[in-house]
Amino acid sequence: MFDILLSTARPRRLGVYGALLGASVLAACNTDEPISPKTAPATASAARGGLQIPPSVISWKMLDEKNAVVKYDGAMFEVTGPLGYHKIFYDNSYPEDSDQLLGQVKLVGMVDGQYKVCEVNVATGFMFPPTAGAECFSGYLGVGGLLTGTFFNPRPAYVQWSAVTDVGSYAGGGGMFTVKDSLGSGPMVTDDKWPDNSPTPGHLLMALAHAGTWEICEVSAPMLYVMAVWPSCHKVVVEWGQNIYAGSYVNYHHYSANWGVTEGVVDANNNYVPLAGAKFTVEAPRGLSKTTVDDNGPNDYDPRPGRIAVKLGTGGTYTVCEVQAPANHWLPKPPCKTVNVQYVTPAFVGWFITPESQVIYIP
Repeated sequence: MFDILLSTARPRRLGVYGALLGASVLAACNTDEPISPKTAPATASAARGGLQIPPSVISWKMLDEKNAVVKYDGAMFEVTGPLGYHKIFYDNSYPEDSDQLLGQVKLVGMVDGQYKVCEVNVATGFMFPPTAGAECFSGYLGVGGLLTGTFFNPRPAYVQWSAVTDVGSYAGGGGMFTVKDSLGSGPMVTDDKWPDNSPTPGHLLMALAHAGTWEICEVSAPMLYVMAVWPSCHKVVVEWGQNIYAGSYVNYHHYSANWGVTEGVVDANNNYVPLAGAKFTVEAPRGLSKTTVDDNGPNDYDPRPGRIAVKLGTGGTYTVCEVQAPANHWLPKPPCKTVNVQYVTPAFVGWFITPESQVIYIP
């Protein structure tokens, strides 16, 4: 095992000291006789009577997707060379790395011979690019020579997407998706299981194996849902270091209905402005059951105020009645509507126009 790093600093200092000491001794011994002037050597190496050979150096850098130096710790390297030289160390490890900056490594004072340098671990938050083997460079280091290399360590490319209901809320976990690159290679991903890195059911996030064109297809709906379209696919182009949103994949309850509440005001696009705070009853076909629904309450799966959506148990004709208007508003006339609910397709009940009530001013 040969792992001694040569240093030239100490011989240089000793050489200067020896030259000064020799001059002082010569002056002390010849105090009576004149000495002809001589030109002083320009360097310590010249004083020794020869040329100084610079130390042999191996150096390399880690660059990200923007060609900037990766100034984060965690990168590890394996270096092999002549005379059984074999070292494994981290960036900025003493005494191997003589460069004090993260992302740059320098081995000084190496003997001449054939070397191979491999990156075996990347800095935190970065990744290896897709290659046939390990990230390595090799070459012959001559006496006083320089061997250099560069490692490409990009930030990962991420893609995220959502499994949603007909009203845009998260549909929950369990949906299954294929994630494939332009060559048709890639994993099957199940919501809330690795490699999904999102903790939210219905929202998925994963690191891609490489940058490029990817296609994400929903192939199985979340639990208790039915896919609106099968298969549902979206394509995205993702670069290193990017986090691209691939879109939403719509899923329906087996039976459902939705409606809105307004006081009749419209916005700039001539759409009704929703009014929050109403309460309803939903009566099943043939009066078999009646369910109370509060706007944004437990039975309302639409998170938007003034918009209500309910999951139903079967198909048929339902009766929906507004039984309590929002504060300072009247109930609509008539207060009830009927709707025919069919399998999968969400049924729209309509808008309950709930006018503002007259407020009597009492001084």
